[in-house]
Amino acid sequence: MATPYVLKSATDPGQLRVDYPKELNREQLDVVQRGDGACLVLAGAGSGKTRTIVYRVAYLIERGVAPDRILLVTFTNKAAKEMMARVEELLGTFPSSLWGGTFHHVANVLLRRYGRHVGFEPNFTILDEEDSKDLVNVCIKTLKIDPKAMRFPSAGVIRGLISLSRNTGEDLETMISESKPEFSKVLPSLIEVARLYEQRKRRANAMDFDDLLVVLRDLLKSNESVRTRLATQFQYVLVDEYQDTNHLQAEIVNLLSSVHNNLLVVGDDAQSIYAFRGADIQNILTFPKAHPGAKLFTLATNYRSTQPILDVANAVIANNREQFPKKLTHVRDGSIKPVMVPAASDEQEASFVAQRILELRDDGVAMRDIAVLFRAAFHSQALEFELTRRDIPYEFRGGLRFFDRAHIKDVLAYLKVVENPRDEMSFLRVLRHQVGIGEQTAGRMFERVQAGLGNETEDQQHPLERLFTELAPESRSERGWKSLRGILEALIVERTQSPETLVRLVMDSEYRDYLKNQYQDATDRLADLDQLALFAGKYDSLSKFLSEVTLQESFGVANASENANREQIILSTVHQAKGLEWRAVFLIHLSDSSFPHPRALEEDGGLEEERRLFYVAVTRAQEHLFLSYSLASGYRTMTMQLNAPSPFLKEIPETMFEQYAISEAIANDLDLPDDPDQVIDLDDDGKPKRLIDRVLQSHAEKKPRRKRPPYVH
Repeated sequence: MATPYVLKSATDPGQLRVDYPKELNREQLDVVQRGDGACLVLAGAGSGKTRTIVYRVAYLIERGVAPDRILLVTFTNKAAKEMMARVEELLGTFPSSLWGGTFHHVANVLLRRYGRHVGFEPNFTILDEEDSKDLVNVCIKTLKIDPKAMRFPSAGVIRGLISLSRNTGEDLETMISESKPEFSKVLPSLIEVARLYEQRKRRANAMDFDDLLVVLRDLLKSNESVRTRLATQFQYVLVDEYQDTNHLQAEIVNLLSSVHNNLLVVGDDAQSIYAFRGADIQNILTFPKAHPGAKLFTLATNYRSTQPILDVANAVIANNREQFPKKLTHVRDGSIKPVMVPAASDEQEASFVAQRILELRDDGVAMRDIAVLFRAAFHSQALEFELTRRDIPYEFRGGLRFFDRAHIKDVLAYLKVVENPRDEMSFLRVLRHQVGIGEQTAGRMFERVQAGLGNETEDQQHPLERLFTELAPESRSERGWKSLRGILEALIVERTQSPETLVRLVMDSEYRDYLKNQYQDATDRLADLDQLALFAGKYDSLSKFLSEVTLQESFGVANASENANREQIILSTVHQAKGLEWRAVFLIHLSDSSFPHPRALEEDGGLEEERRLFYVAVTRAQEHLFLSYSLASGYRTMTMQLNAPSPFLKEIPETMFEQYAISEAIANDLDLPDDPDQVIDLDDDGKPKRLIDRVLQSHAEKKPRRKRPPYVH
């Protein structure tokens, strides 16, 4: 006869498996044991917020709360899986009925059960990003809109505008009028596309990612029976990264916790950096007001950084007005002060960073434990060039290396065509960007151009100049060919000038409009191109510039597989670095024109969000922190700019950092023109002319071109 053996329930409240006082600090334990009711947990950087949430869930289950009555909402699938795994590790069993996942995951599951109440069958389809863009394109075609003929925004841009409108709750027409005035001429058509897009989704029993949240919110607000049933089921609701929620997500968790009112939100107002995605910092700042009697907890013990690094973070963030004041304190020992490094130029800054990386490696810091952070992706260009030159392997997080980016390759293609009209790949690339020119038309036009080039001649005329008058394009591609001809003519006229001039000619052409219509991040792409122009300004001929760029491109391709097996440092924007940490962090390009980002200063609350972003960057560092900026961007180029340090650096007391002096001041070495009209031509209204218009006008009048005086000599 078998001996009976009884398995004990993991939820038996009399059997506490975890020694909470031993495994948590006092701040964390307070949250875990007293987290009933409405609770706001202000979790400073590196303070163990994930640990606190996990132990709170385990504590509830061990105290007898059924797992299916707990809802844990996170912002990423990775975070959700990590938390569920850690709960299982603590309890020794997997709480399979625990509700955990992202907002979208939770919405999907609930709408499969209750979607019929708002007109959706349980088998509804979820459109991913590509599906959504494809449907927008179908709507554009249905409305007989020719995107190229009228420079209509791409499906990706339209989808992004619709998404931002729904996540912020702002009317689409108002939002486009205020934030995208360049689309004002096509606004009625845009609204029609958006309207048809919504109709087509409904007809197909389909939702995009934004619909999941909008429809769930509408269901909970409109159907009292469903709302009460769900809010009764979820006895405890916990939300991670609450500072990143938008108004829609905040509404949903409030509705789901409306019966028991056990809503515990964890976040850090000092790390709210996603306003551009629709995140609303007011959700966390006004939580106590929205939930009278709410408990306020603070996790301020930092397990990541040394105190000198935390002192810098505390000093800077203290200047924000809209915040919950708190000061991080350290656990990690260390007395090395952060280092401030003013450099003479971007190149000198890059040289310093590269050299210091090698020194840290020699001192025993692994390459994978070193990161270089910057406000915008284009800030990496000078450093990438220097790292490549020194054979220092690196990984660019969250994006492509500078010379691998599509818009960089586009502009270089124009220059390569001028340098070598027989460059098939470059010629086809620029042709395909023109209105009315598709893949097949581009191929035919390239063959006609090649046939017309004939044998090279020894005269001074560029081989393309004669073809411009002889080549008659097809009617559909006439506008596109005319546009391309204008750009190439301007480039040919100026081809002996600085390569910087040539890059800016392309930037100043219709290519700028192409970027704005094609990409949501057009402004960032134009900033990349501005950096390319500065880089080009360091070469005295187009051929030398293109040769150097080609070497950079080739190096990246040749070393991609090799570097995969080598330890690499990390290059990343600050936004991409959130939640990560390294032993050594270099924060570069900390000039007043780069950090804070000029665009942010035009927005309400922009400066404070930029300061929070700086705070996030500083608190990524464990032991070593370097803060650097250049005194001159584009040094010895035609558009050199003198820089002052970021205002955030000025907020750090001098006693908190060490300063390196790697160069003497360069002001006496500058020779700036006295008359600004020597540098910028003005039109009749006193406004700067577009560079491309100025060049074409000069060419048409056949006047001798005067050379622009350089900024430096």
